This record gives sequence, C-alpha cells and structure tokens, in this order.
Amino acid sequence: MKFSRTIVLTAVTAMLGLTAACGGSGEKAGESGGTASPGGGSVAPVKNKDLSIMRAYHASLEQFKGSDNINDNKLVKLLKEGSGYNVKYEPLPKDNVSQKISVILASGSVPDILWIPGKSDYFKLAKQGALEPLDKLIDSYLPNLGKVFTQAEIDAAKLDGVTYGIPVRVAQKVGAGVLIRTDMMEELGLQEPKTLDELYAFMQTIKAKKNIAPLTAAASNPGAFTGAFAPFAGAFGVGTTTVDKSGKLEFTWLQPEYKEFLATMKKWYDEGLIDQEFAINKDVKDKMINGTAAVSVTYWADALTIERSIAEKKAAGKIRYIEPPVGKDGQSGVPEQSLSSTYAVIPKQAKNKEGAADYYNFLLEDKTDTLITFGIENEDYKVENGKVVQTAEQSNAIPWRTLYFMLDTDKSFNARLEAKGFLPFYKQLLPFKQNREETSYAPFVEAWDTKFTELRNYVEENSLRFIMGKRDLNEFDKFVGEFNAKGGKAAIDAMNQWYTSKK
Repeated sequence: MKFSRTIVLTAVTAMLGLTAACGGSGEKAGESGGTASPGGGSVAPVKNKDLSIMRAYHASLEQFKGSDNINDNKLVKLLKEGSGYNVKYEPLPKDNVSQKISVILASGSVPDILWIPGKSDYFKLAKQGALEPLDKLIDSYLPNLGKVFTQAEIDAAKLDGVTYGIPVRVAQKVGAGVLIRTDMMEELGLQEPKTLDELYAFMQTIKAKKNIAPLTAAASNPGAFTGAFAPFAGAFGVGTTTVDKSGKLEFTWLQPEYKEFLATMKKWYDEGLIDQEFAINKDVKDKMINGTAAVSVTYWADALTIERSIAEKKAAGKIRYIEPPVGKDGQSGVPEQSLSSTYAVIPKQAKNKEGAADYYNFLLEDKTDTLITFGIENEDYKVENGKVVQTAEQSNAIPWRTLYFMLDTDKSFNARLEAKGFLPFYKQLLPFKQNREETSYAPFVEAWDTKFTELRNYVEENSLRFIMGKRDLNEFDKFVGEFNAKGGKAAIDAMNQWYTSKK
C-alpha cells in the first residue's frame, strides 16, 4: 500500500509520541507525494523520490558509533520514511571546499541540494548561471519557508531580485555582553551601573577598594578588539561597522563619535581602569575567575565556564550580564548576530529540483524539527507537563543529529544550549538592545568584501595605538585619510550603490 508523504509523517510522529504539546504543523493529507500548504491547499506531488544532498563538513560526522553513519541510523531512517524520499547525504571535504564545489558543478553529476559556504562563492555561482532560480519552486513546494525565515533573511540571498539560495539560518541572536562580578558589587555596596558615567564611577570604586584594573579585555587576535569593546562603542552610537546618515551608509570608524569613544577608552586606560595587558590578552576567563578583574565583554559560552570554575574553586564569586551602558545621547546596545554566509542551493543541473524543494519544506515542518532536535520520545527524551525534558547525557548521545538540519531553528538552538547548561546566560542577553548591521544583508560587493578584513584590521591596529597612547588622537583626521586611501572610500561607495537602490 502506498502512502502520501504527509500520512507517513503523521504515522511516524504518532509512533514517536510527538504530541501536540511539542507543536504540530496542522497539515492535511494531499495527493501522493504532496504536502498541505498553510493555506489549506496541497503543493504539487513529486514523482521522483530519489534525492541527494551534499552538505558542509561537520565534526558530528566523526561522532557516530558502531555501524551507524550519516545515511544509516535511527533518525535518518525516520526522515526517509516520513518524507517518502530515498535521500542520500554526503559531506563536502574539510578543506579546499570552493575547489571541490567547482569540480562537482563542472562534472555535471551534481547533488539535488548543495551547500555553498561563503557569500563570495554563492553570488559568483549565481551570476554564472550555475544555480537554479528558486522563486517558482518556493511558491509551489516551500510554503513553510516564510514561517521560519524573515523576509529580510530571504532577500539577503537574492541577486537582482531573484532567489538562488536559502541561507543556512543562524538562530543565535546575540553573542556577547557586559559581564560583571556581582559579588564585588554587593561587597562594596554598589548599584548596577546603567550609564557609561555610572560604569566609570563603578570601576573607579572597584579599583580604589580592590586594587585591580576592573575592566579586562582580550584584543590580541584580528577582529577581537571590535568584539571586546562593542558595548562601550555602542554607547557612542558606533558599535556596528556602519551608520545611516542622511540615507547613506558611512563607516562608524571614521565618525567624530568614534574619536570620542577612543578618547574615553584612553582615559580609562590611563587611569588604570582597563587591564594594561588587554592588547596582548588572548582570553579574559582567568582574570574574571580569579577576581583580578570585575568587568569584561564575554561570550555566553565563556560565562558558563567562568561560573563553573569559580564554583570549583569554592570561591564566593558570582557573575551575571548587565545591560549595555547608555551614553550621553541615549545610545546603547550590542551588535545583532550576523546572518549565515552558507547557503543551500539547487544546482542548475540537478535531476530532482521539485523533490529538493519539497524535502526542504518537510525539514521545516515543526514535527520534523522536533524529531531532529530531540530524537525519539521515551528513548532520547520524555515529555512532562507538555514540556520536553532531555538530559545532557541524552542530548550528547546523538550529537550527529545536527547533520540533518538545513537551518538552525530557535527551538533546536535553545534545546542544545539548555542541555549543555548555556541557556541561562544566553537568555540574560536576549532582552538587551541589539544593533543591526545593514551590510550583513547585502549581496557580495567586491570592493567591500575583498577589502573588509584588511580595513577592519587597520582600524583595530590604530584603535589600540590611540588608546594606549602610541599614536596621538590629534592624528585622527590623518587616520581617516589613510583608511580611505586603503580602499575605505571605494568600499563604502560600492556598498551604497546597493543600499540606496533598495530604499
């Protein structure tokens, strides 16, 4: 007896006990091989049930046990049964990925879904005509796309108004924030600082009473300075890369407010409020653990390490995140997490384009997401009072399940964080103001993307020198000229061709 994909999925999820409390898609049984759309109709049936997917390499590939592998394990069997597709997964290599993708596309023997890591390669291949335009396929077979992705996320993958790929969505919304040792705050009878001025006074008191440099940072690696000082730069309105001024983007690094930010950090540094080794530090955890620092901009995963290490030492230390300090003009915030630069595409020469879109839609169904996120009920998790309960041991027993995501959903991301103990610190960061970087939503812009890392590194190098007094801030205008001469003006002009055209 032949079942439709939706009927099989319903039977499988019923067998697994994925109850309505875990979320249901409310689909209707359609024709053989079809799925119901949110509007009540069915997408077109797909006759070809053979499907191949080539995804980016992931360390989870090395975590299978026994005879299990990416195409033969308890979860992939249920995915195949529930979708009705004879799907075969294959990983891209760890190294020389761009070269491998070029060879695959040139061979004519292509997968039906291919992951393209890197914005540059994705847009280059789209321009070359190697990728299938997806808009009609999305309309016909992918009704679930709009339930998971925002329009801005979808638009970020468009070239000349056409969708050629779907970003492998990043669920993480924020990465780091201002972490403080609350035990020191309580010991000294201090109030949580809300503004930049209050933070300054807060650190002055800690330095005087504890004889430490309160603020530590790790700025030795390229890109590290920007992250380590982003919430403080945000208080001046320059915590992202660009700012909109009169309808056009400008680099924040060249603004008078950035000079003011640097002057304030120099003052803090000169007064011993900033760790004098911050420019060579590779890590902040040890100083926060040992109590030789009281404030740092710390990633949520590192915050858990700090908390656990303090507990292991049987010390009295306590930590938590505070809101990013507010500047004199009411500015504040941390950078919003950037979009993924990996894309799922359907090659132009793919044999089963409709099936590829239909299977992707199946992966976006809530019940499928629950299966991949948690595994099998009463084996990998249980449901108590309508809530999924999964121990760290159960979660870690099936780490390879992430291989089957085409995107990271909020549910899956939060479940993994909860299993590993990260969720409480991550959730502390979520209410804080997040500043969007507009260029993250841009297509590949050659003058920008090919020069960005060099330009950012030049800014960081000189920012360190300005703060540490190795370059006089009176040379800020000269620095601006040097930056533009290195390609800064060409980069922002090219980016504005995109930015102003979309308004």
